[in-house]
Amino acid sequence: MSAGVRNPRFGRLRRHPVLSLIAVLAVLTGAVLGGIRAYPVLFPPALSCGAGMTAAGSPSACVGVNLDSTAFTKGEPARMRRLEETVRKSNEAVRGPSTSVVMMLNFSPVADVDSLTYDSLYPNIEGAVAAVWRANNTAAYGSTPGVKLYLANMGSQYGSWREAVNRVKKHAASEHISAVVGLGQSTEQTRQAAAAISAELHIPVIGSTVTGNSMNLDPADPAGKRPIPDMFRVSPTNSDSVIAANQYVSGLRPAVSSVAVVADSVAGDDYTATLAAEAKTRFQAPGRTVTVLPYTSPRSLTSGAGRQDYLIQQFNLMHANLCQAAPSVVYFAGRGRDLGAFIQNWVQGAPCGIPQLRILVGDDASEAIRDDAVLAGVASGRVTVAYTALASPDEWGTECPGSDAKRNYDQFWSAFTGRPDPCTKQPLAAQGNVEALSFDPADLASGQAMLTHDAAVAAISAARHDEAGLKNPGLETGILHQFYCAQMLPGASGWLSFGADGNPVGKPAPIVQLNPDGTTKTVTLTWPNSAPNLSLPQRGGTGAPGC
Repeated sequence: MSAGVRNPRFGRLRRHPVLSLIAVLAVLTGAVLGGIRAYPVLFPPALSCGAGMTAAGSPSACVGVNLDSTAFTKGEPARMRRLEETVRKSNEAVRGPSTSVVMMLNFSPVADVDSLTYDSLYPNIEGAVAAVWRANNTAAYGSTPGVKLYLANMGSQYGSWREAVNRVKKHAASEHISAVVGLGQSTEQTRQAAAAISAELHIPVIGSTVTGNSMNLDPADPAGKRPIPDMFRVSPTNSDSVIAANQYVSGLRPAVSSVAVVADSVAGDDYTATLAAEAKTRFQAPGRTVTVLPYTSPRSLTSGAGRQDYLIQQFNLMHANLCQAAPSVVYFAGRGRDLGAFIQNWVQGAPCGIPQLRILVGDDASEAIRDDAVLAGVASGRVTVAYTALASPDEWGTECPGSDAKRNYDQFWSAFTGRPDPCTKQPLAAQGNVEALSFDPADLASGQAMLTHDAAVAAISAARHDEAGLKNPGLETGILHQFYCAQMLPGASGWLSFGADGNPVGKPAPIVQLNPDGTTKTVTLTWPNSAPNLSLPQRGGTGAPGC
């Protein structure tokens, strides 16, 4: 169109001012609405955190102690929100004097960065909720004071542990916080958190799945020998786990003549470091060779960096050396989250005359029981996977009435699921007209719900045995030291008895087989540091461990 020719549409708009006004308003409205829609994308709003928390990390998450049971992250999974709502309702139902237990974990895991997932978090929360429900609504662990549960977030890779401890410290008096349980994985950050809680709050710290050998040693001690005074744990140590694995391997037929230890050498992870160190020595036996195949997992990753891709490169290069070693058993001394990359490389790599690889893993394999790569590998028949679990739902067998340890578990199972006791067929008697829990029995497969239940039970029992506990929670460490020998506590994962170092005494280590559909089966029950511990000691009878 030439400069001297006018657009007839503009001429019509000039001849009709009303039409012109409508057109201008339409354009402006579109621009405003488009801007409104685009603004949150271009400038996302700051994360709003509930009482006791503040935003930190990248991606941003709420860290600290969650006093209002609000979300830890934007777009939090619906199941996580339902569990937070369950915690809120439970706390609101408590009347009169109360004590509070804080469960401290990474409640905002980042996919493909953290070596844990939301799916692995849910059973932990459910186990703690079940312990509090039993304490408040049954006679299993006394009756007063009432018990509240708070979730405290250390953030992705436990990077905000200091802020979480500070927030617990700030609210310890007002919320009558008597203990911290959980901690999660055996990393340097979680050990720093445990030491800080002990030094600054003087209250018990009870690890539920903390197994690293040095996790109860004060990181501030140059000699590395001074224990953290207020730290306890309900799970066996890595030493016990490898002893159990060796007991299992030594019983296999034909006899195992060679073991390859796939060892993660990453710095700052006490779990992988002590597991590998124990495996290198304890698998040594006459007529058996032990080959160590090292790799290094990423110490830190940003969101989207790709932990799986990082590991696949290394395991691809390890393949030839693994074929050369031709082991009877592979002991995977790494994080369970990394097992999928290892198995995927083995199954898809060049065949080398080994029709099936028998893999044995430490307890962190519970993180891998829903890993698609692991399950596909098992289904292919190219690998079998077993692991030394810290607890397993079928470890006590199915015989009724069974041992005292089984009866303890059945009571827990009934409370956890809201179903009748599997042996007596009677519903669990609760005080008052209280709503039963209804968690899925499938959530017990990893054993983590059993362990967080037991850690919370120990904390609650100490608080209720300490009449001055509401004024001086520090006294509860002394109470926990009395839970040994004839004073063992009934737990879901076994009787709870603590040695002088805070480590559990007389705890079993089930060897669990992983099936292609993600279900598990206990193949044997080992006792790494004691004879079978199934019942309270009787007068004139055999004493319990620790007596």
